[in-house]
Amino acid sequence: MTVLERATVDHQHSPSHGLSRLLRFEYGPHLHYSRMVQLSLQRWQQLAQYSPRPLYTPTALLTLGHESDGFTRASYHLLHDLALPIHNITRNTCKRLFPQFHLHNYDLFLYNRQAAILFASHCLQTLRELILAMHGNILETTTVTALSHDNRQKPIRVHCSNGHEIMADRVALAPGAWIHNLLGELHLPVRITRQYLLYFADLPEQHFGMPAFPAFMAGDLYGFPLHHTCAGWGPRWLKVASHHFGALISPDAEPEIDKRAIAYMLAQVRQLLPALTTARLAHIDACMYDVSQDEDFIIDYLPGDSRITFAAGLSGHGFKFGPLLGEMICSLLCETRPPVTMERFQLGRFARQPQKQPVSVA
Repeated sequence: MTVLERATVDHQHSPSHGLSRLLRFEYGPHLHYSRMVQLSLQRWQQLAQYSPRPLYTPTALLTLGHESDGFTRASYHLLHDLALPIHNITRNTCKRLFPQFHLHNYDLFLYNRQAAILFASHCLQTLRELILAMHGNILETTTVTALSHDNRQKPIRVHCSNGHEIMADRVALAPGAWIHNLLGELHLPVRITRQYLLYFADLPEQHFGMPAFPAFMAGDLYGFPLHHTCAGWGPRWLKVASHHFGALISPDAEPEIDKRAIAYMLAQVRQLLPALTTARLAHIDACMYDVSQDEDFIIDYLPGDSRITFAAGLSGHGFKFGPLLGEMICSLLCETRPPVTMERFQLGRFARQPQKQPVSVA
């Protein structure tokens, strides 16, 4: 197996790069995703057995919502049916347990003891080491520019930016934000957006560390309790982000900080968590999402050639499914039974109406 990486594994412009990602089961009425999270957590646990570093840490998750939002109440019923530790708590109970939050804008409160913070960069480094240990080959600073596959009787020719060509019997494409650079002829309904992550310092551990402070979802906002900037070491920051999709960008553009977007996020965050008004904004990260039209993944064969599969439109919530997505893609290439049904992610769905309700991301 040969893996081609346009920069380096875990490079700072990668959509998968960073300190942390949230693994949570709350997906409104979308049972398919909640079940996929269960399978994904199993795979992260298995992977952790082979890692010299921690890949995740358990946390609780607090969801602040509304009876009318179509998401929060549906999440409760679905997770209850899956026998997950989800609780519908009262406003007074929420205020007593978590006085850090300003609750006036919400009327439905869920508390789930089972969630996790994935240490994204550590996960990527572990996967890299395992590929090499299994005698795989990783070619970094190698951008795929085109594929030649007109003759099904001959190997696929993978053209690279350094002028090299690689012959392959099967190819899996996961170009992330660069999907249109490689598969522009498909005119995929995927947009590339700029997103920002805010990190706050100088907060009291007894109020904003675990277990006193949970991971949370509140409207467009989501966040994490104080955690190290690298798993196990570095300063401890509280992370807050928004899954409101940002401005359209080119993936090759230099990351820029939109001061108006940051000011809007800060106003929302400080209303929800008043203590952040005086906390130090220690760091701002800029990242990219590749967002599909309905916010579902696109995982399918390249039209006309079942030797080539591609994954796109991970829409900001794909990282938690990483090992599971690898199995799903592999099942297409190897023509084996996938771990989950794949119809929802097929490219042909965009020709059918009506569109499904978008999922919530974090």
